[in-house]
Amino acid sequence: FPSHDIEGGRSIIIGDSQTEYIAKQSKKIQMLGSVGSEQNLWQGGKGLSWLKSAVSKYPVTKDVSNVVINIGTNGGFNLREDIKGLVSEIRRVFPNAKLFAVQGSWSWGGNAKKTETDVRNYYNKFAEQGVTIIEPPIGAIEPHGDKPVYKLIGANIDKAIK
Repeated sequence: FPSHDIEGGRSIIIGDSQTEYIAKQSKKIQMLGSVGSEQNLWQGGKGLSWLKSAVSKYPVTKDVSNVVINIGTNGGFNLREDIKGLVSEIRRVFPNAKLFAVQGSWSWGGNAKKTETDVRNYYNKFAEQGVTIIEPPIGAIEPHGDKPVYKLIGANIDKAIK
């Protein structure tokens, strides 16, 4: 596992392939490692159940004050996913962290038929668990690459994190 003392701050981002694009545009958050893996709590093509499992194996880390969650796109924003379980696992592993969620992308690939309403309904389930939702969603775009929306999301994360 990576060092538990996160250099240069105590705010991390976890999730899927969009994690690295978001992290690059925030001054306050960082990934646990630059390579997507279970140990680094982010990996392309992965969904909520994978993230919950990865977090469950991570050692309890008390010096993280903010966790940004970026998940949902690969699972098609499925309301039957165990969002409550994921959030409670993140709270167990990062007991002193405030939680934030970035809303994913749709209208491409497996989410071609998804709408903004579907996406917002999914992240409302995070909000019901006390997670702060970051605006705007990544949106109706193919999300891979340095898209302009990530600058806005990064700036809004930096404003939200104290």
